[in-house]
Amino acid sequence: MQFRAFHAANFTLRRADLFTRAICMSGAYDMSRMGWGEQGQAFYFNNPVDYVANLHGDHLEWLRSRVHLTLVAGQGPWEDDSASGALPSTLRLGSLLAGKDIPHELDIWGYDSAHDWPWWQRQLAVHLPRHC
Repeated sequence: MQFRAFHAANFTLRRADLFTRAICMSGAYDMSRMGWGEQGQAFYFNNPVDYVANLHGDHLEWLRSRVHLTLVAGQGPWEDDSASGALPSTLRLGSLLAGKDIPHELDIWGYDSAHDWPWWQRQLAVHLPRHC
């Protein structure tokens, strides 16, 4: 399992003073589904689907003014299976961000778009130029 999209989203949301934009492709944003031991406070504050749901007040307003996440996933092979879970996880994080009015873009590619490097290369070619 790769965690590039997870780290991009988590770093941006937790350290918006350093990272204001993230392109997150085919990510899993809920680590609780991995079944890794006790889920205490340290886990909660590093699991975007947990802490985004509870953001409020001044910190939420600050995030709204600073960050923009681009969430990308496909609907093809390995995007929706138990190994990656990228499509449902991306949709869930997108819904949480929308509910908190945190700037983001949700870009869901077609059924031919697989959880694989050739597709991530194409997706990055679409999104990276707009962020540079």
